[in-house]
Amino acid sequence: MRFERTAAFLRDVARLPPEHYVMFREAVYKHFLPAIEQEAHTGRVPWPPRLRIHKLTDTNVYSLTWNFASPDGRATFEFDISEDGEPLLRWRRIGDHSVYDRP
Repeated sequence: MRFERTAAFLRDVARLPPEHYVMFREAVYKHFLPAIEQEAHTGRVPWPPRLRIHKLTDTNVYSLTWNFASPDGRATFEFDISEDGEPLLRWRRIGDHSVYDRP
């Protein structure tokens, strides 16, 4: 699977306190990527409950919650197909609950 980040995600990361981004990366590497490797994105196995991954209503965008308290850590992503036909995961936004305003 290939990965890419939108311009909005990169802008959000630039505004995110570094320690919050560290928490996000830790959740991705410890829980999210192992779930992808086990094909959670296909429904083969369930997503880790601690990430509270869910599809946003009327979109193809998913939400991942990487922290529940201060900071309120959320990220949005979608699955697509890259130009070479390989599965693609696109990180769209990162921050707090406000990322849902424009996921």
